[in-house]
Amino acid sequence: MKPTCPSCQNKINNRDIKNTNKKGIFFEVECPSCQTWIRLNKTLEIIKAAGISLLLITSLLNIFSIKSEYSLFFSTVGFVGIFIAMLITFFGKHEEIK
Repeated sequence: MKPTCPSCQNKINNRDIKNTNKKGIFFEVECPSCQTWIRLNKTLEIIKAAGISLLLITSLLNIFSIKSEYSLFFSTVGFVGIFIAMLITFFGKHEEIK
């Protein structure tokens, strides 16, 4: 799904993006048509990072067989984490940065 610029309502193609900024976990892009800087909503960005972290931690626990009797639980938590991150990535709302 292509993000939509909240300012000019144009769909943004990834190949058209020329300028990007990374501030901590926040990733900002400049709209190619109206030059407005946009990013995913801060709360959604934090939840997305938490979901990816859950997947990473639970995957490492499963790889190293730490508490192997809980491996099904770790796998389920990791799946839920990446599912949340993917939903936010594809369907999250973007906001204009002023």
